[in-house]
Amino acid sequence: MQYPRICLCAMLVCLFSCFGTVMGQDTIDLKSLADSVRKANGKPNFLPLGMHFLELAKERKDTANISDAYAILASHYYELGDTDSLRLVTYEYMDWADRCHRNTDRYQAWRQYIQRMTEKGMQEEVMKETDLLCKDAEKRKDKYGMASGEMCIGYNHRVFGQNIKLCLEYYDSALKHFEEGKYYRDAYVVSLNIIQTYLARQSYSDAVPYLDRLGQLGKTVEGKDVVIGEALYMRYYQFRVIAILGIKGEKAAAPYIREANAYYLKNKESISQEGWFGYKIMCSQILGNIGNAVAYMDSLIDYQRSIGNYYPGNYRQKAIMLEQTGHYKEACRAFAEYSQLNDSVRTAEMDEQLNKYTAQFEVDRLKMEKLELSEKMSRERLAFVFGAGCVILLLLILVTYLYIRTLSMNRKLDVARKELQKMGRIKSSFIQHVTHELRTPLNSVVGFSALLAEEGLDVEDAREYSSQVEKNSAYLLELIDNIIDIADMDSQTADMPKEAVDVNACCLECIDELGGKQKEGVELQWVPSPDAPVIQTVRAWMKRVLTLLLDNAGKFTEKGVIRLQCEEDKENNIIRFIIEDTGIGIEPQYQETVFERFFKVDSFTPGTGLGLSIARQVMDIVDGKIYLDTSYNSGVRVVVEWPMN
Repeated sequence: MQYPRICLCAMLVCLFSCFGTVMGQDTIDLKSLADSVRKANGKPNFLPLGMHFLELAKERKDTANISDAYAILASHYYELGDTDSLRLVTYEYMDWADRCHRNTDRYQAWRQYIQRMTEKGMQEEVMKETDLLCKDAEKRKDKYGMASGEMCIGYNHRVFGQNIKLCLEYYDSALKHFEEGKYYRDAYVVSLNIIQTYLARQSYSDAVPYLDRLGQLGKTVEGKDVVIGEALYMRYYQFRVIAILGIKGEKAAAPYIREANAYYLKNKESISQEGWFGYKIMCSQILGNIGNAVAYMDSLIDYQRSIGNYYPGNYRQKAIMLEQTGHYKEACRAFAEYSQLNDSVRTAEMDEQLNKYTAQFEVDRLKMEKLELSEKMSRERLAFVFGAGCVILLLLILVTYLYIRTLSMNRKLDVARKELQKMGRIKSSFIQHVTHELRTPLNSVVGFSALLAEEGLDVEDAREYSSQVEKNSAYLLELIDNIIDIADMDSQTADMPKEAVDVNACCLECIDELGGKQKEGVELQWVPSPDAPVIQTVRAWMKRVLTLLLDNAGKFTEKGVIRLQCEEDKENNIIRFIIEDTGIGIEPQYQETVFERFFKVDSFTPGTGLGLSIARQVMDIVDGKIYLDTSYNSGVRVVVEWPMN
């Protein structure tokens, strides 16, 4: 029993050990690969190694190493001066950084690409990319991006505009923002650019404060997770040597020269030889040792030739230095080499451009042929689609016509149904109200008539009963007249025969009919229109409306005045009748409801509740208006606006 258990435990231990070894080996392999890639940067065997590092980092989804791989690839193409490849890598790096929300890496790569194009003299492309970077940073409100944009603008002023003042202003602003954001490496880079600008103008003393700041910045980042890099530290040592040489001379600069040489030998694999030779050339020129400067220039040219780079400017500078030392033959040969190489470079650039144009022409030609073939096929498809579309269109028109016709018929049927339902409701309501209104006076007439028929009735009682019978009979007669009017209104239209009506005369007739029927203490007044208008209308309707309104005013006015006024409004083409009284008035909440059928504010007040509704119905037929003047507070004022034609 113990032997199988021991074997099982041993197997598990071996499995865990192997798993840990493999995992550890993966990590070690990626780390060692990153170190190998950095060492191979700028060398012929770099590209396969760098691409393998990037693919391996992507497979393991190691964000930090993916960023490093992109940065090293961009740095490689930067050192080679291959702007086309640098552009492709930079934009791929920027897209990845944007997806991973690594804005700092994104703007840093973008800035490096712009700087390399500036060094190559690609002014138009540089201005375009710088503008895009600045707008992008401003849109995202990214302070690091804004500072990177200021740094690029400063570099552009220095290279293209030769405006050192603006260059330094933008550099100082970028340095301030980088320091405030604690982007120490970027602050280090900007400081180096400022120092380089001063050294190029031989303003050595102006560079010293920034060199001191760099030294302090180097101490600040100690112990922090900030990688400045050997190449940047090397530039600091070199610039310090150049500044001290320019100010104090070789003796004072000797210890710093030794320190720079020692640092270079220690980190030779991580530092560009071009930068080192450039530093030596500048030191030799400051010391006036042109021979050494020429020797270092030859070493620089040999190194550049070994990696496939050719810069005609180096031959020109060599020729100038040889001329200074009196070596005119060597200077002439150097100038000849400069001219030949410059022509070769220009020819190569022109050939490259011509090849690009030729390739583009072939691509455009193939696109044109493809477009012509596509156009021919499109015409054939268009003819077929047009025929089919016409057939479908005719079918759609037919279906639409039938559908619209069906909808119209359904709409008309729906309107008729609703109108029928409405008329049914109105009819039922009307019958209910009429039945109620007829029952009370009929009961009174029948009851008092029965009492009058009894024997032994007093004369006084007989007179009272007769008065009640007469009053209720008059009420019944008025109710029946109103019902007949409503029935006539419902059946009549505005096509009734019209005649010439003297408005003042019609009003006077209505006043005469009401005269004597108003209560004691009520004065009846008539204010005629001064123009004595005559209009074409239905006389019976006008007289009926005015009579109803005067009669209604007489019922609710105990004392005061009932006034009928007529005026002509030529501007609006109407005759305006104003009937006002000093009666009990109408409360605001009932001022519109009073025009409904059978509506009575006080159910105990005599009347059928039909007068105002009949007046409103007549005004609807003649397209006129009737309304209460709410500004009148002494009773009721009704305004009737009767159209003149």
